[in-house]
Amino acid sequence: MRWKLDINEKHEQTQVTIQAPTQTENISRLTSFIDQLSHTLSVKSNDAEETIDIRNIIYLENIERTTFLYTSAEMYEDRRPLYEFERMLQPFQFIRINKQTLINPRFIQSVKALFNSRYELLMTSDEKLIVTRHYRKDFKELFEKGGLYDA
Repeated sequence: MRWKLDINEKHEQTQVTIQAPTQTENISRLTSFIDQLSHTLSVKSNDAEETIDIRNIIYLENIERTTFLYTSAEMYEDRRPLYEFERMLQPFQFIRINKQTLINPRFIQSVKALFNSRYELLMTSDEKLIVTRHYRKDFKELFEKGGLYDA
């Protein structure tokens, strides 16, 4: 794969063009990464709507019908169920690790295998999260297909 960068004041806006003979998994991952650079999410924070950059979300957690979104600086609340966020964030490689939690794997600091076929994740926020047996296969597949791009 080759690439070319053309920085010039005559350009009115940034444009990315991908030329390829066929659609491949690498192209899909690349377009997903590019999409993530420009995507935001509207959520509630202290009863006000705020827009947050998807790249800043470390993980989402649903507790008693409220979904909490965690970034390194803030926590946001939203009444939408976790499965709606899962559907919206799936193109950006967010993954469900248990019934209540959806993570951005780019923020995983380390993974530790536990008994009962579970994993303990240490996130860059120093939060420890558990991958349950039910979600273990999807979690492993994410890394077996070639890892992640650093967002």
